[in-house]
Amino acid sequence: MSEWQKDRTMTGRQYKLIIKALGLNQAAAGRYTGVSARTSRRYITGHAEVPTSTALLLRSLVAHGETPVVPKWQRGDS
Repeated sequence: MSEWQKDRTMTGRQYKLIIKALGLNQAAAGRYTGVSARTSRRYITGHAEVPTSTALLLRSLVAHGETPVVPKWQRGDS
């Protein structure tokens, strides 16, 4: 098992650092992971728990040197 797969939790601080390392802001990270900008912000502040799937996805991107392709904002997106 790869190291990035062992820790399935992510604190708000870790989330903030990893999205910064990936070149994303809160809104872009939300669009990429399928949540609103507000939810992404709540992960950072600790008012919402970062889902395991999101933690694994973001860590996988970093581990494999991948750059996320973020969908453009569209009217109706939060």
